[in-house]
Amino acid sequence: MYEVVIIGGGPAGLSAAIYTARRGLKTIVISQDIGGQITKTNEIENYPGLGIVTGVELAKKLFDQARQFGAEFLFDEVKSFKKDKEIFKIKTSTKEIEGKVVILCFGKKPRELGVQGEDRLKGHGVSYCATCDAPFFKDKIISVVGDGNSAVYAGIASAKVAKTVNVITRGETFSAEQVLIDKLKSSKNVNFIKNVSVTEIKGDKKVETVVLSNGDEINTDGILIEIGYVIDRKLIEGMVEIDDKGQIVVDSAQNTSVPGLFAAGDVTNSPFKQIVIAASEGSKAALSCFSYLQKILKK
Repeated sequence: MYEVVIIGGGPAGLSAAIYTARRGLKTIVISQDIGGQITKTNEIENYPGLGIVTGVELAKKLFDQARQFGAEFLFDEVKSFKKDKEIFKIKTSTKEIEGKVVILCFGKKPRELGVQGEDRLKGHGVSYCATCDAPFFKDKIISVVGDGNSAVYAGIASAKVAKTVNVITRGETFSAEQVLIDKLKSSKNVNFIKNVSVTEIKGDKKVETVVLSNGDEINTDGILIEIGYVIDRKLIEGMVEIDDKGQIVVDSAQNTSVPGLFAAGDVTNSPFKQIVIAASEGSKAALSCFSYLQKILKK
């Protein structure tokens, strides 16, 4: 029996673990990895007080700090969880765990294009992580799809190693931060292909070309798909209130519609998705957990 079970090991989950463990609450974090999306970021330059760090560096700092205060970690996938009277029962691939409160911090997963050839060529040139896979395309041609911060980051990272980078956007302009756009545009080996979408990814055993909505077919050795993220609803649907985007509805203290169940980070209906905001929401959720458990003890 744990006092606090945290599902997700990104900035929200790790920050929550730091706060609950520091308050002396028996805490376990269940996650398949540490850091979540931030480990896919080469440079983070807007986390207050740290200057420029890599996502991996920031994740390690948070992880080490949580362990220092006594948080436990289980690297596993949560298959289901439910509330039975006043106790939450969580099933993973290998274990069953009980907790008095749960904090949901499992973030989002990459949005797919949903075009022909995408599934078949995953891992064979189709990628959703520039930090992980851009180095494999050294001196080759790579295409990046998207217009937000993650797509621009992918373009910048790819331009450092690839011979040519094709950045494909559905519109005329980017929705990313201007400082990142300027950095991408300063790269001499980047081509901008605007007002089109990818309709098919072709190749025998690996990616060879992509077909565009204007009928063009361009050569490429790989494609980085950076068009945002979606929430995996299967864990929460029918249990907790969600909005029309599948995000968990929380109040200002990170309470959900279920007593004892809290949520933080990108999985919530917070309008802003930033690392520092996820961390602060995790911290708030942890403090709310402590208050909730204190009220239970008084009953």
